[in-house]
Amino acid sequence: MTANSQRIVLPDEKPPLFPGDGVVMYLYPPRRPGPRSDVGIIVLPIQGGDYEISTLFAEYFQSKGFHALRFERRAEWLDASREVSDLQLLVKQFLADVSRGIDWWLEQGENGPKRLGLFGVSMGANTGAVVAAGDPRIEAAVLPLGGGDLADILMTAHDEEINLYRKNLAARLGVEEPALRPVLEEALKPVDNLNFAHGMNAGTTLFMSARFDRVVKYANATRLWECIGRPKRIVLPCGHYSTIVFLPLVKLWARRWFDRFLTDAS
Repeated sequence: MTANSQRIVLPDEKPPLFPGDGVVMYLYPPRRPGPRSDVGIIVLPIQGGDYEISTLFAEYFQSKGFHALRFERRAEWLDASREVSDLQLLVKQFLADVSRGIDWWLEQGENGPKRLGLFGVSMGANTGAVVAAGDPRIEAAVLPLGGGDLADILMTAHDEEINLYRKNLAARLGVEEPALRPVLEEALKPVDNLNFAHGMNAGTTLFMSARFDRVVKYANATRLWECIGRPKRIVLPCGHYSTIVFLPLVKLWARRWFDRFLTDAS
């Protein structure tokens, strides 16, 4: 938590699909009144880490006069000691938590937003496509570095954390890594974003891909982009993590996109 945000916890009202501390989110009210202060941006987390990326964007949107609501995970997505089926439960619970958090946010009256956008990077884009597809209250979305077919992404990603997850999970199950594919497909198929993303509004979605991405392969990114309906797409000449070089532009493009569809700001 920073001086510019407030930690909000909504306790579980019924037994959750996946246990945790309830719905944990951080509220970033706009720093000044203006044409963006009626707009709230939902900011979803990446797969792992300490929320540095989602915090950075939440604070950026706040500094530009938007409300922002940043969500946290109930648990790390990738934990080889858990049952693979827990991945499905964790995704379903996360989606339910975001919906409940949005409900709470819109009940804040004058202290809350009147229009909503959504922003998520990588895993935040993957889950964000499902959230935005299923919630008509979200009028615009910006999805950098997302992709479709979650099981295939886990099987093909070249990433230290995902590589370690595959190695440890294969060892625990006593199989070779290629044998994990049908196990992951069975667990993730019911919650895969390709089953839902066609419900998004392609006209108000901005999609960003890294052409040389070794984590979310360009083919996976293209599958999600096509499922959404081929929205406006920016292709960056970099890899997944080297997208950091384009961070100022990603911020600018996202702010302009939300201005275009949600505010009267220029």
